[in-house]
Amino acid sequence: MKLKKGGKLIDVLTFDFEANLDSVLILAVDKILKRNRIETLSLKTVKVSGNVDKSSSAYKIARTFIEAIKTQK
Repeated sequence: MKLKKGGKLIDVLTFDFEANLDSVLILAVDKILKRNRIETLSLKTVKVSGNVDKSSSAYKIARTFIEAIKTQK
């Protein structure tokens, strides 16, 4: 997971998962935001990137998570 501001890399968090991607993803996002003192509502852009098959469950979980963040605004 990468945290960027204006294209500049601020922080990186690497995590492994075998199951429960939704829980791991939520905890990882919470951790990187808390570590950098950032409120979820202040995020302007959230996107999925990396080597993820767009038809995979992992991609769908990540997209759903992103949509949930967007609806908070």
